[in-house]
Amino acid sequence: KNTLRKDTTPSTIMKVHFITLILPVLLSSAFVPQFISKRVVGQKSSGLFSTAQSEIEKLRQRAKELRESAQRDEHSVHLAQAEKKAKEDGKTDQLIHALFFEEGAGSLVDRLHKKNLSIDTLERIVDRLDEREVIAEGKEHVCLVEKDGKATFERVSKRDENELAKIQGKIEDLIEGVKVLDEEFRAKNGQKHVSHTEDQHWGSDKRHVRLTSRAHEIRREREEQFQKRLEEFYEAQRLKKDNPAPPKVKDDHGFIP
Repeated sequence: KNTLRKDTTPSTIMKVHFITLILPVLLSSAFVPQFISKRVVGQKSSGLFSTAQSEIEKLRQRAKELRESAQRDEHSVHLAQAEKKAKEDGKTDQLIHALFFEEGAGSLVDRLHKKNLSIDTLERIVDRLDEREVIAEGKEHVCLVEKDGKATFERVSKRDENELAKIQGKIEDLIEGVKVLDEEFRAKNGQKHVSHTEDQHWGSDKRHVRLTSRAHEIRREREEQFQKRLEEFYEAQRLKKDNPAPPKVKDDHGFIP
């Protein structure tokens, strides 16, 4: 009894009351640093994630811009090449007109004498005559066209009977005309030595042989390309037949996806 009374003195009661008041404060303050730490870490992680996302978007945008720039550059190169070819074709077409279609200029042999064309120029004429014949036959080809003030490329396949009648057989006519020049050259010079430079530029007395080989070569290459495309088409049809698409099935709502 004396001990109980001693423990319940006003001083002891005050101490207990003080501890009761201060303990929740101490406990709550003990957890504050951890909470703040977690919150700060969370904020840092969120910031890093946002920064990473921003960098990824920048890289994607940059890759897109580079891809578009490469496509524009490629188109510009193709366009420049096509424009250059168009100019060269225009000059060659003028020679073709002068040799075959110009009125009052004598025979083809006379015109060849007058023009005195190099073997390289004669080969370009053979190439261009073949190209024009293919286009006139209506075989698909790519050409440069202008739309809304901009140059672009289009696939074209339209038969032109008038052009075909005009151009067909002109390669053979040219080779025969050049053959006459070669025979004249041989008769005039005999076994006279011809320098390598003259032979490469003028073709000496073998120009008709080179033109014949040229015509055969470009026709062979075209036939091989046609056969290759034909085989690719048949192969695609065979794969389609051997691997048919799965049948479309309606879903639970009666719709076909």
